[in-house]
Amino acid sequence: MLKELGSGSGKNKLSPYGSAAAAPMAALEQNTPNPFNPMTTIAFSLKVPGNADLKVHDAAGRLVRQLVSGSLPEGRHQVVWDGMNDSGIRVGSGIYFYTLRAGDFVAKRKLVLLK
Repeated sequence: MLKELGSGSGKNKLSPYGSAAAAPMAALEQNTPNPFNPMTTIAFSLKVPGNADLKVHDAAGRLVRQLVSGSLPEGRHQVVWDGMNDSGIRVGSGIYFYTLRAGDFVAKRKLVLLK
């Protein structure tokens, strides 16, 4: 459902949340440490229980590692990435991206692996 919001300009904007200040249903934190070698911790929070996917991709967009896939309770969660791909092979130095999807929420952050 879309709700009209006054913008002060005489024109109305539409928001799917019913309020301009609606809080997101999840949050994705910056990994620590960053840059890292050989491991880094990725933390995220869910405001409600539900399905979550956390994936690492390389700079070309190829899937490197599926870290989380499934139903999780609400609250803060932490995952350690050991710098390996889904086949158990250590990946090379470079820039990688991790993406959290939880319901309609999607967030992406950058991480750097240095060897």
